[in-house]
Amino acid sequence: MNFHFAYAATMPITLQPERLLSATTESPDTIAVRDSTTEYTWQDLEFRARRLANGLRIDVGTGSWGMLSANRVEWAEAALATVRAGCRLVPLNWHLSEQELADLVRDSSIRLIVADASHAGVARHAAAIATSAGADPVRVIELGDEYEGWVGSQPNQILPDGAAGVTLQYTGGTTGPSRAVIRADAAGTVRDFSMRQRVWGDLTGMPESGVALLVTPAYHALGGALMRSSLVRGIPLTMLAHWDPQKVLDTIESQRITVTAMVPTQLIRLLKLTSAERYQFDTSSLEWVLHTAAPCPEWVKRGMIDWFGPVIVELYGSSEGAGPVVCTTQEWLDHPGTVGRAVGSLRLSILDDEGNDLPAGQVGAIFASRADGPPTYFGDKEKTAAIRLPDGRFTVGDIGWLDDDEFLYLADRRVDLVIRGGANVYPAEIEGVISEHHCVADVAVFGVDDPEWGQQIVALVELVASSAPPTDAATTIEDLFEHCRRRLSSFKVPQVLDIMDKLPREASGKLKKRIVREEYLLRQSVADG
Repeated sequence: MNFHFAYAATMPITLQPERLLSATTESPDTIAVRDSTTEYTWQDLEFRARRLANGLRIDVGTGSWGMLSANRVEWAEAALATVRAGCRLVPLNWHLSEQELADLVRDSSIRLIVADASHAGVARHAAAIATSAGADPVRVIELGDEYEGWVGSQPNQILPDGAAGVTLQYTGGTTGPSRAVIRADAAGTVRDFSMRQRVWGDLTGMPESGVALLVTPAYHALGGALMRSSLVRGIPLTMLAHWDPQKVLDTIESQRITVTAMVPTQLIRLLKLTSAERYQFDTSSLEWVLHTAAPCPEWVKRGMIDWFGPVIVELYGSSEGAGPVVCTTQEWLDHPGTVGRAVGSLRLSILDDEGNDLPAGQVGAIFASRADGPPTYFGDKEKTAAIRLPDGRFTVGDIGWLDDDEFLYLADRRVDLVIRGGANVYPAEIEGVISEHHCVADVAVFGVDDPEWGQQIVALVELVASSAPPTDAATTIEDLFEHCRRRLSSFKVPQVLDIMDKLPREASGKLKKRIVREEYLLRQSVADG
Protein backbone atom coordinates (compact mmCIF):
# COMPACT_ATOMS: atom_id res chain seq x y z
CA MET A 1 0.00 0.00 0.00
CA ASN A 2 1.36 3.43 -0.95
CA PHE A 3 1.63 6.30 1.51
CA HIS A 4 1.95 10.02 0.99
CA PHE A 5 4.64 11.71 3.11
CA ALA A 6 4.15 15.44 2.69
CA TYR A 7 4.94 16.52 6.24
CA ALA A 8 8.25 17.67 7.65
CA ALA A 9 10.43 14.80 8.83
CA THR A 10 10.64 16.33 12.31
CA MET A 11 6.89 15.98 12.87
CA PRO A 12 6.04 12.65 14.58
CA ILE A 13 2.86 12.11 12.54
CA THR A 14 1.62 8.80 11.19
CA LEU A 15 -0.24 9.37 7.95
CA GLN A 16 -3.42 7.69 6.80
CA PRO A 17 -3.14 5.10 4.07
CA GLU A 18 -3.40 6.71 0.66
CA ARG A 19 -6.11 4.24 -0.28
CA LEU A 20 -8.75 2.93 2.11
CA LEU A 21 -10.08 0.28 -0.29
CA SER A 22 -8.08 -2.61 -1.69
CA ALA A 23 -9.97 -2.46 -5.00
CA THR A 24 -8.47 0.99 -5.66
CA THR A 25 -5.06 -0.64 -5.94
CA GLU A 26 -6.22 -3.83 -7.66
CA SER A 27 -8.62 -2.34 -10.24
CA PRO A 28 -8.56 1.48 -9.98
CA ASP A 29 -10.27 2.18 -13.30
CA THR A 30 -13.24 -0.18 -12.95
CA ILE A 31 -16.66 0.92 -11.69
CA ALA A 32 -17.02 1.13 -7.92
CA VAL A 33 -20.46 2.72 -7.51
CA ARG A 34 -23.19 3.97 -9.84
CA ASP A 35 -26.65 5.48 -9.75
CA SER A 36 -29.04 6.36 -12.59
CA THR A 37 -26.91 9.26 -13.87
CA THR A 38 -23.39 8.95 -12.46
CA GLU A 39 -20.69 6.36 -11.94
CA TYR A 40 -17.36 6.48 -10.11
CA THR A 41 -14.35 4.27 -10.57
CA TRP A 42 -12.54 3.10 -7.45
CA GLN A 43 -9.89 5.75 -8.05
CA ASP A 44 -12.54 8.46 -8.55
CA LEU A 45 -14.19 7.47 -5.29
CA GLU A 46 -10.96 7.57 -3.27
CA PHE A 47 -9.84 10.94 -4.67
CA ARG A 48 -13.25 12.55 -4.18
CA ALA A 49 -13.53 11.18 -0.64
CA ARG A 50 -10.06 12.54 0.17
CA ARG A 51 -11.01 16.05 -0.99
CA LEU A 52 -14.32 15.88 0.86
CA ALA A 53 -12.48 14.81 4.02
CA ASN A 54 -10.31 17.93 3.83
CA GLY A 55 -13.42 20.07 3.47
CA LEU A 56 -15.02 18.38 6.46
CA ARG A 57 -11.92 18.96 8.59
CA ILE A 58 -12.25 22.69 7.87
CA ASP A 59 -16.03 23.09 8.20
CA VAL A 60 -16.85 20.44 10.81
CA GLY A 61 -13.64 19.42 12.59
CA THR A 62 -14.38 16.39 14.73
CA GLY A 63 -18.04 17.38 15.09
CA SER A 64 -21.16 16.28 13.21
CA TRP A 65 -22.48 16.77 9.71
CA GLY A 66 -25.59 15.46 8.00
CA MET A 67 -26.52 13.98 4.62
CA LEU A 68 -30.12 14.46 3.43
CA SER A 69 -30.55 12.78 0.08
CA ALA A 70 -32.08 9.92 -1.84
CA ASN A 71 -29.68 7.14 -2.81
CA ARG A 72 -26.91 8.47 -5.07
CA VAL A 73 -23.18 7.96 -5.50
CA GLU A 74 -22.20 10.77 -3.13
CA TRP A 75 -23.28 8.62 -0.18
CA ALA A 76 -20.26 6.38 -0.83
CA GLU A 77 -17.74 9.23 -0.77
CA ALA A 78 -19.47 10.65 2.31
CA ALA A 79 -18.89 7.38 4.18
CA LEU A 80 -15.17 7.23 3.27
CA ALA A 81 -14.59 10.96 3.86
CA THR A 82 -16.13 10.77 7.32
CA VAL A 83 -13.73 7.98 8.24
CA ARG A 84 -10.73 9.99 7.01
CA ALA A 85 -11.85 13.27 8.62
CA GLY A 86 -12.49 11.77 12.06
CA CYS A 87 -15.93 13.38 12.36
CA ARG A 88 -19.50 12.09 12.73
CA LEU A 89 -21.86 11.55 9.79
CA VAL A 90 -25.57 11.73 10.65
CA PRO A 91 -27.63 10.03 7.89
CA LEU A 92 -30.83 12.11 7.84
CA ASN A 93 -34.18 10.50 7.14
CA TRP A 94 -35.84 12.42 4.31
CA HIS A 95 -39.29 11.31 5.51
CA LEU A 96 -39.01 13.52 8.59
CA SER A 97 -40.75 16.86 8.97
CA GLU A 98 -38.78 20.11 9.19
CA GLN A 99 -39.32 20.20 12.95
CA GLU A 100 -38.16 16.60 13.39
CA LEU A 101 -35.05 17.32 11.31
CA ALA A 102 -34.41 20.47 13.34
CA ASP A 103 -34.57 18.39 16.53
CA LEU A 104 -31.95 16.00 15.11
CA VAL A 105 -29.75 18.92 14.07
CA ARG A 106 -29.80 20.27 17.62
CA ASP A 107 -29.49 16.86 19.28
CA SER A 108 -26.39 15.85 17.28
CA SER A 109 -24.86 19.38 17.01
CA ILE A 110 -24.77 19.27 13.21
CA ARG A 111 -22.73 22.07 11.64
CA LEU A 112 -23.15 21.18 7.96
CA ILE A 113 -25.86 19.51 5.86
CA VAL A 114 -25.32 18.22 2.33
CA ALA A 115 -28.68 17.78 0.60
CA ASP A 116 -29.95 16.88 -2.84
CA ALA A 117 -32.11 19.33 -4.80
CA SER A 118 -35.36 17.72 -3.65
CA HIS A 119 -34.51 18.19 0.03
CA ALA A 120 -32.27 21.25 0.14
CA GLY A 121 -35.19 23.57 0.93
CA VAL A 122 -36.30 21.38 3.82
CA ALA A 123 -32.71 21.28 5.08
CA ARG A 124 -32.45 25.08 5.06
CA HIS A 125 -35.75 25.49 6.89
CA ALA A 126 -34.81 22.85 9.47
CA ALA A 127 -31.42 24.52 9.98
CA ALA A 128 -33.15 27.87 10.53
CA ILE A 129 -35.55 26.34 13.06
CA ALA A 130 -32.66 24.72 14.94
CA THR A 131 -30.65 27.95 14.98
CA SER A 132 -33.63 29.95 16.25
CA ALA A 133 -33.92 27.42 19.08
CA GLY A 134 -30.30 27.96 20.13
CA ALA A 135 -28.29 25.66 17.89
CA ASP A 136 -25.10 26.88 16.22
CA PRO A 137 -25.42 28.13 12.62
CA VAL A 138 -25.68 25.31 10.07
CA ARG A 139 -24.29 25.52 6.56
CA VAL A 140 -26.36 23.81 3.84
CA ILE A 141 -24.67 22.73 0.59
CA GLU A 142 -26.79 21.46 -2.30
CA LEU A 143 -25.59 18.50 -4.32
CA GLY A 144 -24.80 19.51 -7.85
CA ASP A 145 -22.82 22.57 -8.91
CA GLU A 146 -22.56 24.01 -5.39
CA TYR A 147 -21.28 20.77 -3.90
CA GLU A 148 -18.93 20.05 -6.80
CA GLY A 149 -17.42 23.52 -6.49
CA TRP A 150 -16.88 23.08 -2.76
CA VAL A 151 -15.36 19.60 -2.99
CA GLY A 152 -13.29 20.50 -6.04
CA SER A 153 -11.69 23.42 -4.21
CA GLN A 154 -10.35 21.18 -1.41
CA PRO A 155 -6.78 19.84 -1.43
CA ASN A 156 -6.07 16.22 -2.33
CA GLN A 157 -4.11 15.87 0.89
CA ILE A 158 -3.50 12.83 3.10
CA LEU A 159 -4.60 13.67 6.62
CA PRO A 160 -2.89 12.41 9.80
CA ASP A 161 -3.99 9.02 11.03
CA GLY A 162 -6.09 8.87 14.17
CA ALA A 163 -9.53 7.94 15.39
CA ALA A 164 -11.75 7.05 12.46
CA GLY A 165 -14.90 9.03 11.91
CA VAL A 166 -18.15 7.22 12.59
CA THR A 167 -21.76 7.14 11.49
CA LEU A 168 -24.05 8.52 14.18
CA GLN A 169 -27.04 6.31 13.42
CA TYR A 170 -30.43 7.34 14.76
CA THR A 171 -32.98 4.72 15.73
CA GLY A 172 -36.14 4.40 13.66
CA GLY A 173 -38.30 6.29 16.14
CA THR A 174 -41.23 3.91 15.58
CA THR A 175 -42.21 3.83 19.26
CA GLY A 176 -40.91 7.20 20.46
CA PRO A 177 -38.43 9.96 19.69
CA SER A 178 -35.47 8.87 17.57
CA ARG A 179 -32.16 8.62 19.44
CA ALA A 180 -28.59 8.45 18.17
CA VAL A 181 -26.66 5.33 19.12
CA ILE A 182 -22.98 5.07 19.97
CA ARG A 183 -21.57 1.54 19.89
CA ALA A 184 -18.23 0.37 21.20
CA ASP A 185 -17.48 -1.59 18.01
CA ALA A 186 -17.43 1.70 16.05
CA ALA A 187 -14.15 2.69 17.68
CA GLY A 188 -10.89 2.32 15.79
CA THR A 189 -8.35 4.10 13.66
CA VAL A 190 -8.57 5.12 10.02
CA ARG A 191 -5.91 2.55 9.20
CA ASP A 192 -8.03 -0.39 10.38
CA PHE A 193 -11.27 0.82 8.76
CA SER A 194 -11.48 -1.93 6.12
CA MET A 195 -10.70 -4.67 8.60
CA ARG A 196 -13.46 -3.51 10.97
CA GLN A 197 -16.00 -3.05 8.19
CA ARG A 198 -15.46 -6.58 6.90
CA VAL A 199 -16.90 -8.05 10.10
CA TRP A 200 -20.57 -7.35 9.29
CA GLY A 201 -20.30 -9.03 5.90
CA ASP A 202 -18.39 -11.98 7.33
CA LEU A 203 -20.96 -12.59 10.07
CA THR A 204 -23.91 -12.42 7.69
CA GLY A 205 -22.31 -14.65 5.07
CA MET A 206 -22.00 -11.94 2.42
CA PRO A 207 -20.12 -13.22 -0.66
CA GLU A 208 -16.58 -11.99 -1.32
CA SER A 209 -17.29 -10.90 -4.88
CA GLY A 210 -20.11 -10.13 -7.28
CA VAL A 211 -22.30 -7.13 -8.04
CA ALA A 212 -24.37 -5.43 -5.32
CA LEU A 213 -27.67 -3.57 -5.46
CA LEU A 214 -28.84 -1.02 -2.88
CA VAL A 215 -32.64 -0.61 -2.82
CA THR A 216 -33.14 0.44 0.81
CA PRO A 217 -32.36 4.03 1.85
CA ALA A 218 -28.70 4.82 2.41
CA TYR A 219 -29.74 6.75 5.53
CA HIS A 220 -30.93 3.52 7.14
CA ALA A 221 -28.57 1.23 9.06
CA LEU A 222 -29.17 -1.62 6.60
CA GLY A 223 -28.41 0.50 3.55
CA GLY A 224 -25.28 1.92 5.14
CA ALA A 225 -24.03 -1.51 6.18
CA LEU A 226 -24.56 -2.98 2.70
CA MET A 227 -22.81 -0.01 1.08
CA ARG A 228 -19.76 -0.06 3.34
CA SER A 229 -19.44 -3.86 3.23
CA SER A 230 -19.60 -3.86 -0.58
CA LEU A 231 -16.92 -1.18 -0.80
CA VAL A 232 -14.42 -2.93 1.47
CA ARG A 233 -14.98 -6.23 -0.37
CA GLY A 234 -14.39 -4.56 -3.73
CA ILE A 235 -17.92 -5.37 -4.91
CA PRO A 236 -19.27 -2.75 -7.36
CA LEU A 237 -22.52 -1.22 -6.10
CA THR A 238 -25.57 0.03 -7.99
CA MET A 239 -27.85 2.41 -6.08
CA LEU A 240 -31.53 2.90 -6.92
CA ALA A 241 -33.00 6.18 -5.70
CA HIS A 242 -36.57 4.94 -5.30
CA TRP A 243 -38.30 1.62 -4.79
CA ASP A 244 -40.04 0.19 -7.82
CA PRO A 245 -40.55 -3.61 -7.86
CA GLN A 246 -40.25 -4.05 -11.62
CA LYS A 247 -37.27 -1.69 -11.83
CA VAL A 248 -35.56 -3.75 -9.12
CA LEU A 249 -36.16 -6.99 -11.00
CA ASP A 250 -35.04 -5.43 -14.27
CA THR A 251 -31.81 -4.24 -12.62
CA ILE A 252 -31.16 -7.67 -11.12
CA GLU A 253 -31.44 -9.21 -14.58
CA SER A 254 -29.61 -6.58 -16.63
CA GLN A 255 -26.67 -6.13 -14.24
CA ARG A 256 -26.52 -9.75 -13.06
CA ILE A 257 -26.87 -8.68 -9.44
CA THR A 258 -25.57 -11.23 -6.92
CA VAL A 259 -25.89 -9.34 -3.62
CA THR A 260 -28.74 -7.23 -2.23
CA ALA A 261 -30.72 -6.51 0.92
CA MET A 262 -34.41 -5.73 1.39
CA VAL A 263 -36.96 -5.23 4.13
CA PRO A 264 -40.08 -7.44 4.44
CA THR A 265 -42.36 -4.72 3.03
CA GLN A 266 -40.34 -4.77 -0.18
CA LEU A 267 -40.50 -8.56 -0.33
CA ILE A 268 -44.28 -8.37 0.05
CA ARG A 269 -44.51 -5.82 -2.78
CA LEU A 270 -42.50 -8.16 -4.99
CA LEU A 271 -44.76 -11.10 -4.18
CA LYS A 272 -47.88 -9.03 -4.90
CA LEU A 273 -46.80 -8.74 -8.54
CA THR A 274 -48.62 -11.05 -10.93
CA SER A 275 -46.87 -14.20 -12.10
CA ALA A 276 -46.45 -12.65 -15.54
CA GLU A 277 -44.81 -9.56 -14.02
CA ARG A 278 -42.53 -11.62 -11.81
CA TYR A 279 -41.28 -14.28 -14.15
CA GLN A 280 -40.47 -12.08 -17.12
CA PHE A 281 -37.20 -11.29 -15.31
CA ASP A 282 -34.22 -13.60 -14.77
CA THR A 283 -33.13 -13.53 -11.11
CA SER A 284 -30.86 -16.58 -11.26
CA SER A 285 -27.73 -14.48 -10.66
CA LEU A 286 -28.70 -13.83 -7.02
CA GLU A 287 -26.46 -15.48 -4.43
CA TRP A 288 -27.32 -13.58 -1.23
CA VAL A 289 -30.52 -11.67 -0.41
CA LEU A 290 -30.56 -10.35 3.13
CA HIS A 291 -33.75 -9.19 4.82
CA THR A 292 -34.16 -7.41 8.15
CA ALA A 293 -35.73 -4.37 9.92
CA ALA A 294 -39.19 -5.87 10.62
CA PRO A 295 -40.89 -9.24 11.22
CA CYS A 296 -41.18 -11.32 8.05
CA PRO A 297 -44.43 -13.33 7.77
CA GLU A 298 -43.95 -17.03 7.09
CA TRP A 299 -45.84 -16.89 3.78
CA VAL A 300 -43.46 -14.19 2.57
CA LYS A 301 -40.38 -16.17 3.54
CA ARG A 302 -41.60 -19.32 1.81
CA GLY A 303 -42.69 -17.37 -1.26
CA MET A 304 -39.28 -15.73 -1.66
CA ILE A 305 -37.42 -19.01 -1.18
CA ASP A 306 -39.62 -20.66 -3.80
CA TRP A 307 -38.93 -17.77 -6.19
CA PHE A 308 -35.29 -16.76 -5.61
CA GLY A 309 -34.03 -20.10 -4.29
CA PRO A 310 -31.98 -20.91 -1.15
CA VAL A 311 -30.28 -17.50 -1.13
CA ILE A 312 -32.50 -15.81 1.47
CA VAL A 313 -30.68 -14.80 4.66
CA GLU A 314 -32.41 -13.19 7.64
CA LEU A 315 -30.73 -10.72 9.98
CA TYR A 316 -32.18 -9.75 13.33
CA GLY A 317 -30.49 -6.86 15.05
CA SER A 318 -30.79 -3.18 15.85
CA SER A 319 -28.89 0.07 15.64
CA GLU A 320 -28.03 -0.53 19.29
CA GLY A 321 -26.22 -3.78 18.46
CA ALA A 322 -28.77 -6.38 19.61
CA GLY A 323 -27.45 -8.52 16.76
CA PRO A 324 -26.36 -9.94 14.53
CA VAL A 325 -28.65 -12.91 14.79
CA VAL A 326 -28.42 -14.66 11.43
CA CYS A 327 -30.55 -17.34 9.75
CA THR A 328 -29.73 -19.03 6.46
CA THR A 329 -32.41 -20.49 4.20
CA GLN A 330 -31.66 -24.04 5.34
CA GLU A 331 -31.71 -23.08 9.02
CA TRP A 332 -35.13 -21.49 8.57
CA LEU A 333 -36.47 -24.53 6.74
CA ASP A 334 -35.18 -26.73 9.57
CA HIS A 335 -36.53 -24.33 12.25
CA PRO A 336 -39.57 -22.60 10.67
CA GLY A 337 -40.28 -19.21 12.19
CA THR A 338 -36.85 -18.61 13.67
CA VAL A 339 -34.84 -15.46 12.99
CA GLY A 340 -31.61 -17.38 13.58
CA ARG A 341 -28.85 -17.76 16.13
CA ALA A 342 -26.47 -15.22 17.63
CA VAL A 343 -23.15 -15.04 15.79
CA GLY A 344 -19.75 -13.65 16.71
CA SER A 345 -19.41 -12.58 20.34
CA LEU A 346 -23.13 -11.87 20.79
CA ARG A 347 -24.97 -13.75 23.52
CA LEU A 348 -28.75 -13.81 24.04
CA SER A 349 -30.92 -14.48 27.06
CA ILE A 350 -34.65 -14.33 27.79
CA LEU A 351 -35.84 -12.65 31.00
CA ASP A 352 -39.19 -12.36 32.75
CA ASP A 353 -40.64 -9.11 34.10
CA GLU A 354 -38.69 -9.53 37.36
CA GLY A 355 -35.37 -9.92 35.56
CA ASN A 356 -35.08 -13.69 36.01
CA ASP A 357 -33.60 -15.84 33.25
CA LEU A 358 -36.16 -18.06 31.54
CA PRO A 359 -35.58 -21.57 30.17
CA ALA A 360 -35.88 -22.56 26.52
CA GLY A 361 -39.37 -22.24 25.08
CA GLN A 362 -40.66 -19.56 27.44
CA VAL A 363 -41.52 -16.08 26.15
CA GLY A 364 -39.90 -13.05 27.71
CA ALA A 365 -37.84 -9.96 27.04
CA ILE A 366 -34.85 -10.50 24.74
CA PHE A 367 -31.56 -9.32 26.27
CA ALA A 368 -28.23 -9.21 24.50
CA SER A 369 -24.65 -9.00 25.69
CA ARG A 370 -21.64 -8.05 23.59
CA ALA A 371 -17.95 -8.59 24.21
CA ASP A 372 -17.36 -4.93 23.35
CA GLY A 373 -19.98 -3.70 25.82
CA PRO A 374 -23.50 -2.22 25.69
CA PRO A 375 -24.46 0.80 23.59
CA THR A 376 -25.15 4.32 24.77
CA TYR A 377 -27.64 6.85 23.48
CA PHE A 378 -25.94 10.09 22.46
CA GLY A 379 -26.71 12.71 25.12
CA ASP A 380 -29.38 10.60 26.87
CA LYS A 381 -28.13 8.98 30.08
CA GLU A 382 -31.65 8.19 31.29
CA LYS A 383 -32.61 6.18 28.19
CA THR A 384 -29.19 4.48 28.23
CA ALA A 385 -29.70 3.36 31.83
CA ALA A 386 -33.25 2.18 31.10
CA ILE A 387 -32.16 -0.52 28.62
CA ARG A 388 -29.25 -1.91 30.67
CA LEU A 389 -28.79 -4.42 33.45
CA PRO A 390 -25.90 -4.12 35.94
CA ASP A 391 -24.14 -7.07 34.26
CA GLY A 392 -24.02 -5.27 30.90
CA ARG A 393 -26.93 -7.02 29.21
CA PHE A 394 -29.34 -4.73 27.36
CA THR A 395 -32.67 -4.86 25.53
CA VAL A 396 -34.32 -2.90 22.72
CA GLY A 397 -37.82 -3.92 23.84
CA ASP A 398 -38.43 -7.03 21.73
CA ILE A 399 -39.95 -10.17 23.21
CA GLY A 400 -39.49 -13.76 22.12
CA TRP A 401 -38.00 -17.10 23.10
CA LEU A 402 -35.05 -19.42 22.46
CA ASP A 403 -35.38 -23.09 21.59
CA ASP A 404 -33.13 -25.87 22.85
CA ASP A 405 -30.67 -25.22 20.02
CA GLU A 406 -30.51 -21.48 20.88
CA PHE A 407 -32.44 -20.42 17.80
CA LEU A 408 -34.33 -17.18 18.50
CA TYR A 409 -38.02 -16.65 17.76
CA LEU A 410 -39.71 -13.24 17.92
CA ALA A 411 -43.12 -12.65 19.44
CA ASP A 412 -43.35 -8.85 19.07
CA ARG A 413 -42.18 -5.61 20.62
CA ARG A 414 -43.09 -5.22 24.29
CA VAL A 415 -44.68 -1.85 23.60
CA ASP A 416 -46.97 -3.39 20.93
CA LEU A 417 -48.21 -6.31 23.05
CA VAL A 418 -52.02 -6.40 23.37
CA ILE A 419 -53.54 -7.97 26.48
CA ARG A 420 -57.16 -8.91 25.88
CA GLY A 421 -59.13 -10.67 28.58
CA GLY A 422 -55.85 -11.59 30.29
CA ALA A 423 -54.43 -13.25 27.16
CA ASN A 424 -51.31 -11.99 25.37
CA VAL A 425 -51.92 -11.15 21.72
CA TYR A 426 -48.99 -10.38 19.42
CA PRO A 427 -49.90 -7.94 16.63
CA ALA A 428 -47.09 -9.23 14.40
CA GLU A 429 -48.84 -12.60 14.12
CA ILE A 430 -52.12 -10.97 13.08
CA GLU A 431 -50.35 -8.65 10.64
CA GLY A 432 -48.68 -11.64 9.02
CA VAL A 433 -52.04 -13.34 8.45
CA ILE A 434 -53.81 -10.24 7.12
CA SER A 435 -50.91 -9.30 4.83
CA GLU A 436 -51.30 -12.61 3.00
CA HIS A 437 -54.73 -11.60 1.68
CA HIS A 438 -54.53 -10.72 -2.02
CA CYS A 439 -56.12 -7.27 -1.60
CA VAL A 440 -53.82 -6.06 1.21
CA ALA A 441 -50.78 -3.91 0.45
CA ASP A 442 -49.97 -3.10 4.09
CA VAL A 443 -51.44 -3.54 7.56
CA ALA A 444 -51.03 -2.20 11.10
CA VAL A 445 -52.45 -3.95 14.16
CA PHE A 446 -52.50 -2.41 17.64
CA GLY A 447 -54.50 -2.33 20.86
CA VAL A 448 -56.76 0.37 22.32
CA ASP A 449 -58.44 0.52 25.70
CA ASP A 450 -61.61 -1.50 26.24
CA PRO A 451 -63.63 -1.19 29.51
CA GLU A 452 -64.67 -4.84 29.52
CA TRP A 453 -61.76 -6.75 27.97
CA GLY A 454 -58.86 -4.49 28.87
CA GLN A 455 -57.95 -3.91 25.23
CA GLN A 456 -59.53 -4.44 21.84
CA ILE A 457 -57.60 -5.26 18.68
CA VAL A 458 -57.65 -2.77 15.82
CA ALA A 459 -56.42 -3.59 12.31
CA LEU A 460 -55.98 -0.88 9.69
CA VAL A 461 -55.23 -1.99 6.15
CA GLU A 462 -53.96 -0.33 3.00
CA LEU A 463 -55.32 -1.97 -0.14
CA VAL A 464 -53.34 -2.78 -3.27
CA ALA A 465 -54.15 -0.40 -6.12
CA SER A 466 -56.16 -2.99 -8.07
CA SER A 467 -58.44 -3.96 -5.16
CA ALA A 468 -62.03 -3.05 -4.44
CA PRO A 469 -63.08 0.58 -4.89
CA PRO A 470 -64.28 2.54 -1.85
CA THR A 471 -67.93 1.86 -2.75
CA ASP A 472 -67.27 -1.81 -2.13
CA ALA A 473 -65.38 -1.23 1.13
CA ALA A 474 -67.94 -3.02 3.31
CA THR A 475 -67.64 -6.20 1.24
CA THR A 476 -63.84 -6.00 1.33
CA ILE A 477 -63.82 -5.56 5.12
CA GLU A 478 -66.16 -8.51 5.65
CA ASP A 479 -63.93 -10.61 3.38
CA LEU A 480 -60.93 -9.68 5.53
CA PHE A 481 -62.82 -10.53 8.73
CA GLU A 482 -63.66 -13.96 7.30
CA HIS A 483 -60.01 -14.43 6.31
CA CYS A 484 -58.99 -13.73 9.93
CA ARG A 485 -61.64 -16.03 11.39
CA ARG A 486 -60.36 -18.89 9.20
CA ARG A 487 -56.73 -18.37 10.14
CA LEU A 488 -56.70 -17.09 13.74
CA SER A 489 -57.95 -18.17 17.13
CA SER A 490 -61.14 -16.34 18.05
CA PHE A 491 -59.48 -14.14 20.69
CA LYS A 492 -56.94 -12.93 18.10
CA VAL A 493 -59.49 -11.80 15.50
CA PRO A 494 -59.58 -7.97 15.41
CA GLN A 495 -62.65 -6.27 16.83
CA VAL A 496 -62.13 -3.32 14.49
CA LEU A 497 -60.97 -3.58 10.88
CA ASP A 498 -60.87 -0.53 8.65
CA ILE A 499 -59.29 0.74 5.43
CA MET A 500 -56.77 3.58 5.18
CA ASP A 501 -55.48 5.30 2.06
CA LYS A 502 -51.85 5.01 3.14
CA LEU A 503 -50.04 3.69 6.20
CA PRO A 504 -47.02 5.76 7.34
CA ARG A 505 -44.26 3.27 6.75
CA GLU A 506 -40.63 4.33 6.36
CA ALA A 507 -38.74 3.45 3.19
CA SER A 508 -36.58 1.45 5.61
CA GLY A 509 -39.60 -0.80 6.20
CA LYS A 510 -40.46 0.33 9.71
CA LEU A 511 -44.08 1.18 10.44
CA LYS A 512 -44.74 4.27 12.54
CA LYS A 513 -47.32 2.37 14.60
CA ARG A 514 -47.31 4.99 17.35
CA ILE A 515 -48.45 7.61 14.82
CA VAL A 516 -51.05 5.27 13.32
CA ARG A 517 -52.53 4.59 16.75
CA GLU A 518 -52.59 8.28 17.72
CA GLU A 519 -54.29 9.25 14.45
CA TYR A 520 -56.85 6.48 14.88
CA LEU A 521 -57.70 7.57 18.44
CA LEU A 522 -57.97 11.20 17.32
CA ARG A 523 -60.31 10.20 14.50
CA GLN A 524 -62.44 8.18 16.92
CA SER A 525 -62.58 11.08 19.36
CA VAL A 526 -63.81 13.41 16.63
CA ALA A 527 -66.38 10.85 15.46
CA ASP A 528 -67.68 10.45 19.05
CA GLY A 529 -68.09 14.22 19.32
